[in-house]
Amino acid sequence: WASENRSVMKKCKAANPEMPLSFTISRGFWVLLSYYLGLLPFIPIPEKFFFCFLPNIINRTYFPFSCSCLNQLSAVVSKWLIMRKSLIRHLEERGVQVVFWCLNEESDFDAAFSVGATGVMTDYPTALRHYLDNRGPAAQTS
Repeated sequence: WASENRSVMKKCKAANPEMPLSFTISRGFWVLLSYYLGLLPFIPIPEKFFFCFLPNIINRTYFPFSCSCLNQLSAVVSKWLIMRKSLIRHLEERGVQVVFWCLNEESDFDAAFSVGATGVMTDYPTALRHYLDNRGPAAQTS
């Protein structure tokens, strides 16, 4: 099950408790806070998927704020917080698949796989296939 909304995720879990869950927005922030406080190893993680936008796309295809200054700040801060190999490695070691979405350029694929993402979502699957074919098994197993 995947939803950003906590109440929707509760209903999904009630409907089928065996179905793997993704992080809600609030749980995602909680994981980031726990990671930076050094508490993440001690926090249970029932979720199996961490879906997140790639911070690199802010100001290129995604504009969360009407003010360009806030978009710039958002891009820098979210990249600093999220794009950490150690965070992604920790989540994957705990059984969480990390998937970045809105990746449509080779530089986006590079950014995601370089930090150890399990997968990516794209509007251009042929471009992703081409990227994976040209990078060989190293990129596919990162």
